[in-house]
Amino acid sequence: MVPKRKRQSKQIKSSLRISTVEGSWWAVMYGMVETYFGAFFEYLKYTSYEISILSTFPIFVGAVFQNLTGWFYDILRSRKTILIILKFIQTATIPLILFAGYSSGNYFLLLSFICIYYSVAMSQMSPWTSWMGYLVPGRLRGRYFGNRSQVVRIFMLISSLMAGAILNSYQASNTFYGFTIIFFIGMLANFGCIYFIKKQYEPEDTSDDEVIEIDKSFAKMNNGLKRFIAYDSLSEFSFHISGPLMMVYWLRDLKFDYIELAILINVSQILGLFSMRYWGKRIDKNGSYSTIRFTSFCIAVLPMLWVGIYYLPSELILAGSIIIASMASLMFSGRALALDNRLYEHMENKKTSPALFVRQVRQELQKVTWPQRRDTFVSSAIVILLIILFSLFFLLTDQIWSFSIKKIIEIGSGL
Repeated sequence: MVPKRKRQSKQIKSSLRISTVEGSWWAVMYGMVETYFGAFFEYLKYTSYEISILSTFPIFVGAVFQNLTGWFYDILRSRKTILIILKFIQTATIPLILFAGYSSGNYFLLLSFICIYYSVAMSQMSPWTSWMGYLVPGRLRGRYFGNRSQVVRIFMLISSLMAGAILNSYQASNTFYGFTIIFFIGMLANFGCIYFIKKQYEPEDTSDDEVIEIDKSFAKMNNGLKRFIAYDSLSEFSFHISGPLMMVYWLRDLKFDYIELAILINVSQILGLFSMRYWGKRIDKNGSYSTIRFTSFCIAVLPMLWVGIYYLPSELILAGSIIIASMASLMFSGRALALDNRLYEHMENKKTSPALFVRQVRQELQKVTWPQRRDTFVSSAIVILLIILFSLFFLLTDQIWSFSIKKIIEIGSGL
């Protein structure tokens, strides 16, 4: 008989591999659906004000709703069950969003479905993070999540580029067909997530886990932490004044097509990802506070550069936009790393050397390795093959319908 500890070890190792595959399916869903929500709103010809509400208010509702996750756990006592239920609800809202946005044209109905989507999407964060905390051994977390995030980012880039290509191919005929295809692929990918979540091992809940109580009283915080929270809150507020409307600006004013939009988004994200080593060295040399000031100033200037892009010759607009978007990604990456370092100093209640923090970051980064070739190949092949098959299926279906309608019209004209 296999000892319980050894059996659990095998289940955990298997679940970690499955979780990476599940993350690949989630990345396809995100790249096909959430990445193009803004483009879908713009296609429906909503005003800038209406799009800003659709892009921000559901996130606020989701942030409030996710606090109920603990109550659900008290009832179900299973993180896996909570995630599966939330995934099903999230998947069901995708066709409802399509219906509300196009068929009925009811703005408030669309807003309601978007709120439901983000509420269940954001509510998945707590049970998933808690589950992974139990599942992944502490000594392997840096390496494992490094591997997993690399795979997820690759599939997110591939899927968003393919979604842009699909939308671009239908832009001249019926763009709604394109949105229907990519949203439907996103639904199937979310069902893939559910399937692989069910196959993962969920450790038994332990009631004697250490409970850490955090003092949430703002009045009892030190002045440095108060200023930090005030700065972060105000900066996030300012970012979301224009941020939700960037998709509208790119599509409506700069006249980008969907493939150009996909290139713009993904090139900037790649550059931001590979800039972390530079920011680590800068923080090591100048400190986190200096980096926060520098990146915040640059971010504040970027909106003026976006205005200037509008007046460039048409052949230079895309190249200029990629440069500015890459600068934005670089600045936000550096700001995020510096903020993490600064928060670490505050939470430790002492002045931590930036050099020490960066050394710790480097130690974690050194643990990041690519997953095994076989796992990457299998998960990549499955997802890419399904995307290609469904794309060909819908392309063939569209051609058959077009041919049939033309023949019906010709027969009717002959009569």
